[in-house]
Amino acid sequence: MRKFLKPLFSLLLAASLSGSSGNGAEQKPFLAGNRNEDWKLTPYSKWIALPDGGTALEIDIKPDDPIRNITYGAHIPLDLSRYRGQQIVISGIFNVKNVPAQKNGSYSVKLMLYHQGESGTRYIPSAYGLWGTFRNNRQELSFTVPEDVGKNLLMVGMQCNRGLVQVRDLKLEVRDFYPAPVPLPADFRCEYSDAVRNTPRLRGAGIRSVSSLKDAEDLAKEGANLMRWWIRYDFEDKTLKDLDRVLDKLEKLAPEYEKLGLKVIPVLCNVPGGRFKKPEILGINSSNITTRSQSNFQLFFNKEYLDLYIKAWETIARRFKDAPAIYGYSIMNEPSQFGRVTHDYLYCQYLAAKAIRKIDPEKPICIASNNWDKADAFSYLKPLLFKNIIYEVHMYTPYSYTHQGVGGTIKAIKEGKYKAYPGRIGDSEYNRTVLRKSLQPVVDFQKKYGAKVYCSEFSVIRWAPGAAQYLEDLCSIFEELGWDWAYHCYREWINWSFEHPDSYGNDRPAKTPTERGQVLRKYWAKNRKSKEI
Repeated sequence: MRKFLKPLFSLLLAASLSGSSGNGAEQKPFLAGNRNEDWKLTPYSKWIALPDGGTALEIDIKPDDPIRNITYGAHIPLDLSRYRGQQIVISGIFNVKNVPAQKNGSYSVKLMLYHQGESGTRYIPSAYGLWGTFRNNRQELSFTVPEDVGKNLLMVGMQCNRGLVQVRDLKLEVRDFYPAPVPLPADFRCEYSDAVRNTPRLRGAGIRSVSSLKDAEDLAKEGANLMRWWIRYDFEDKTLKDLDRVLDKLEKLAPEYEKLGLKVIPVLCNVPGGRFKKPEILGINSSNITTRSQSNFQLFFNKEYLDLYIKAWETIARRFKDAPAIYGYSIMNEPSQFGRVTHDYLYCQYLAAKAIRKIDPEKPICIASNNWDKADAFSYLKPLLFKNIIYEVHMYTPYSYTHQGVGGTIKAIKEGKYKAYPGRIGDSEYNRTVLRKSLQPVVDFQKKYGAKVYCSEFSVIRWAPGAAQYLEDLCSIFEELGWDWAYHCYREWINWSFEHPDSYGNDRPAKTPTERGQVLRKYWAKNRKSKEI
């Protein structure tokens, strides 16, 4: 799960204005269709004239200049009503000098769209952790404009950092940024075998591959009938021997899981090569430079890792195609493709699914959406043409509520500053209706293609006020929509644990059932009723 501190939007709006229009002559607009005077400039920012008559934005923050946690540069409201239902790409060319790396990936050079709509607020960046010195780097962000256009603010500059940044050639265009791996037939509908279509609803939780058989037994006693089985292995081991070690354990435990009535969906905790540890810049000119964001998997660029990824799933399919307890394969966890890549996030999954289908033609294959498996990425997700494909979504909206106290935000929790649900969180009001609306892109995908959907992760930090109500609202929505689901996570980290108290600082198991646990047990009890029927 992503650990990231969101920018302080309200502070950005309150920042004082400064800057001028270069040499005073009338310049071409920084972004076509918008006048330069409509942009708001923060301190340390100004317009500079280009030889071709264009305008560039310059942010120059010296080492001793006082700064706050805002995005220094320029911002402008965008009217996106003409682009309803379309995918837009906003891009610009960046020259960057001496911007130091930070612990927080958000404290970097950025091109970012802030969206506030009926389903809550979202930040759509081009990349995280964009630091260093480089020239002529084209940054791109993509956004599918919803029918609820909402309010949209474009930010260009650098958040809470220092150095010299120049941005030019900013443009907005309509483009299919994430094409289908193969063309879809007209009126395509997902195909499912009778066995998959008639499988009783699966309701369970994630569990680590290092967990014991007793953990699985206890989860089954709670009423769960599904385990999202996290394959934790050395993803930098190019021999895949460590993967085999973990699969040996799963192969040994699979018959025991079957006796417990547990279906298992194994998922790679990380793909071969993992994510980039730091951003890297490639290319020699503005037309082909790509940013390797820290969020991107290395296999998006590296064919050796992509081949290993396919080989890993071929290995898993061969070992478990005849194992009754293994219900299906979840082939990629939380992809997050930023900018142009060599191998698209969905294309990588397509290649793995194609390889699996040559070995195992029946078991379901779970496909992840982009943007950390978020619901909004379903607006441009394309279905695959194979039979028995299930589509995964993760639900942690609003992130600042579910993850309060994770990473650097623990300071607020130690000071007794909590966000409560339902209620106003950040810039929006959140309740069951809003949570349901935030999942609408998935619902639209489900209806359009007749797809089966599986929420393979959802959770809330245990000390969040209203956590039980949050889980109740989500579980009731999943039931309404007919989705399978897995709570994150069972006996993994005590702060996701429903067996631990609903308060910060108390790390011993609760002596009485928690309210969060009671909600989950209430819905897991439906598994027993379906067995009786």
